[in-house]
This record gives sequence, structure tokens and C-alpha cells, in this order.
Amino acid sequence: MYLNNLELLNFRNYKSVKLNFKNSTILIVGDNGQGKTNLLESIHYISSGKSHRTNDQDDLINWDSDYTILRASLGKSIEDTAVSSKQLIEIELRKKNNIKIRIDGVYYRKKSDFASIIPSVIFSPDDLRLIKAGPSSRRDFLDDILEKLQNKYAAQRLHYQKILNQRNSLLKSMISGEQTNGNSTMEAWDETLVHYGSEIIEKRRSLLVSVREKFIKYMNYFFDGIQADIFYIFSWDRSIQGASINLDNPINLQSGTIKDIFNTKLKQGFKKDLLLKTTLVGPHRDDLLITINGKDLRSFGSQGQQRIASICLKFCEIHILEEELRTEPILLLDDVLSELDNDRRSKLIEIIKNKFQTFVTTTNISFLDKLDVDFENRFLVKNNKITYLT
Repeated sequence: MYLNNLELLNFRNYKSVKLNFKNSTILIVGDNGQGKTNLLESIHYISSGKSHRTNDQDDLINWDSDYTILRASLGKSIEDTAVSSKQLIEIELRKKNNIKIRIDGVYYRKKSDFASIIPSVIFSPDDLRLIKAGPSSRRDFLDDILEKLQNKYAAQRLHYQKILNQRNSLLKSMISGEQTNGNSTMEAWDETLVHYGSEIIEKRRSLLVSVREKFIKYMNYFFDGIQADIFYIFSWDRSIQGASINLDNPINLQSGTIKDIFNTKLKQGFKKDLLLKTTLVGPHRDDLLITINGKDLRSFGSQGQQRIASICLKFCEIHILEEELRTEPILLLDDVLSELDNDRRSKLIEIIKNKFQTFVTTTNISFLDKLDVDFENRFLVKNNKITYLT
């Protein structure tokens, strides 16, 4: 699927926008602060039901209005083998978290009903947090992919979080050293936490097998002669040795199943959990370790290596979505080219050229003539309006 046309009403700084797109590489030019990112955000929201910038949907509504409407009509490419034949997505957002969803004129209740009809992957300079920020950003990277691939995964994560909150509340109510009162309830929470948590870990590690294979190839493409790798880091064993155990067999480990190990570590850590009043092991504290030549990229990599690594992770995502969903995702590149040197810029263009419908934003078009790419659609963003460039 690809985005054929887009209509926005009262979205961010746009009062009214109507645009048509070709299934090609699309250029969006404008100074900083004009709304280029807002346009990509609208496409990403239509794709996923999420903003990559805010968790408050009221932020998406124009400040002079109390609602916004996003409307997208879709086309189907020749290579597309997905069974979906849906053509029109309409989303109306009103303040205080009210939402109405229509797909081909039929009302739906849940965002999951339209998520991944037209999947997208967005990359912005802020995505350096995949490398430089804390573990939650890297966990979210895997979880966001799994939510696009599996309709029930988001509910599974939410259920795990509710159980975790209940366990932590019980820990806060217990007195340190207590061995009887509350223990039977704790055992019940532990059993449920291990059940849902081990499934989350297994799904993440299974996904990482595919991510890892592609990530290594992409990094080698951008940097000749380096040895890049990526590992799943357990909350109970943060060493590379612990992370690399049986990576090719994501379900079983040498000392037992994920479920067995999680259960054992949870019981072993109870006294410390009780002392600190929080649960210290589980998928909510896992991480990814990305290395170059055996060293942690976060601590020892250059800014350029970190930026390319984050881009490579996004390319891994788009190819996994393409393989699993049997459709061509949209690629959204927000001011990425200007951050790269000429060699990496050319290599990035070579990857995306004629493969996906790609939206590229930039403030600087001086380097574009040096790139082997034909932007069939060019748009100028200025003064809260979007116009066609010839």
C-alpha cells in the first residue's frame, strides 16, 4: 500500500491541507519551524494511531480549534501481496481523548483496527536516543515493531504493566523482613507476572534474531571492515556472555526456559525487591546492547557511528514489516540527509531508491543535485501552507 492523497483539517499548524502523492521518493523543503515534521507526524499517526512526539493527542489539534480530522486514501502497488483492500482512512480527534475512526465509511472503535493497514517507519534526529538514551528507548523499539506485527501484543504489554503495578503496590505495603502476611498474594502475582513477562521476553528475543541479521549487514554496508553486533540484555544478567547465550534459539537458554529463569530470579530477588519497594527483574528492565568491534557503541562510538546505527535499526524495522505484513511500508525521513556526510548520504539514497514510498524533509537542497535520486513530488512548506514545487 502507499499513500495516494492526504487531507488535514486543523492538524498542528495546518488549518487545511490537501495533497496528492506518487508512489516514489517525495521531497519536502522548508525552513525550521514551518511544519515539515508535523506533516510526517500526520502520516505516521494515520499509519499507527500514535504520534512519535507526544502521548497527548490534544497536542495534535490546532490551537484555534477543538478538533482535527485526518483523511488518507490509499493505493495498492503492483508488488503488494497483502490481502487488505481498504482504501480510505478517516480519523477525527477531539479534545479530552475523544476519537472517531472510519475505514471505508465504516466506524471502528479501536486504533488497532487501522494500525498497519498502511505501516510506516519514521526516523528523525531525535531517534539517536535509540543508541544514547536509557534502556526504555531500546525496549520500545522492539515493542513498537511487535505491536505492528501482532494485534494482541499491546494488550499483553498493558496486562503485564498492570500486574507489575499491583506487585509493586503490594511490596510498598509490606514491612521489610515480613515472611507471612501478603506472601500468598505475592506468589499469585509472581506466577502471573512470570507468565506474561516470559512471553514478552521470548517475543522480543525472537524478533531480535531477525533484527540482528539485518543490522549487521547494514552496518557493514555503511562502514567497511567493522564488526557490529546487537544483544538482548536480561535484567538479571547484564553481561554480553549472558546476552549471547543461544541467540539463534530465542526460546530456550542453557540453564532452562525463560519462564524458569525468570521465576527463579524473581524469588531470589524478593528480599531486595522488598527493601527497595520495586520489582527489579523482568522485561520492564531489559535492554539491548549494540557493539562495534566488541565495544559498547553508546560509550565508545563516534557521533556518526551512533547516527548510522540508529538509521540501520529503522531500516531493519521497515524490512521486517515488509516481510511479515506482505506490504510495502512508508518510510519517513525527517531531516536525516543533512546530518550525514556525502558518502553515507549516497549509500542511504541507494537503499531507499525505488523501493519504498519515502518522504524526505530538509532545510537545505544544495546537496541534492549530487545525489542519484529523482524526487517525483516536491513540496515547499512555508507560512503554515504546503505548495507544490516544480
